[in-house]
Amino acid sequence: MAEEKKQVRKQQKQMRDRMAPGQVKLLSEQICDHVIASPLFAEAERIFAYYPMGNEVDIRRIVRAAWRQGKHVAFPRVSGNDMEFFETGDFLKLHPGTFGVMEPEEAHPVHWEDGLMLVPGVAFDRQGNRMGFGRGYYDRYLERHPDCLAMGIAYGLQVTEQIPTEELDIPVRYLATEEGICACGTQDGSAQ
Repeated sequence: MAEEKKQVRKQQKQMRDRMAPGQVKLLSEQICDHVIASPLFAEAERIFAYYPMGNEVDIRRIVRAAWRQGKHVAFPRVSGNDMEFFETGDFLKLHPGTFGVMEPEEAHPVHWEDGLMLVPGVAFDRQGNRMGFGRGYYDRYLERHPDCLAMGIAYGLQVTEQIPTEELDIPVRYLATEEGICACGTQDGSAQ
């Protein structure tokens, strides 16, 4: 299983890394538009965000919209095997941290039990299974905070038929791509 996941991760990451900057920008904008227009975003008072690395979907447009609407936005910071989220209202308060990821400088983590969590990943499937970089930070956080509404954020090319999963993997409830937002694990994949 571990070897199979490693191979899928490598193939999916290579595919994403080959995307041209113009394609990343265009598809990121389309994905952001779908999220911002969704009832899930409209109803969320708290947003768990991430700062994009490389060719990850650039969600900064969603974050700016959240700030303009007075929503609380928090970004992750890794410490050892744990990840916590810290609220900030300014991209300038993010600095390179673990693995080169932009992390918040704030000192006190948020203790939100719920909120809309925008989850990056290397690959997803329509059942909500997610493949990250194999360290399990999001899985462990979502296990501790089951009321968070996890939405996978991905380009359509990152969505595969089925991702190999393990017992500790926590699926996302929704998946946002340039095609729209679908509820994961439903027969019709109805969009929100």
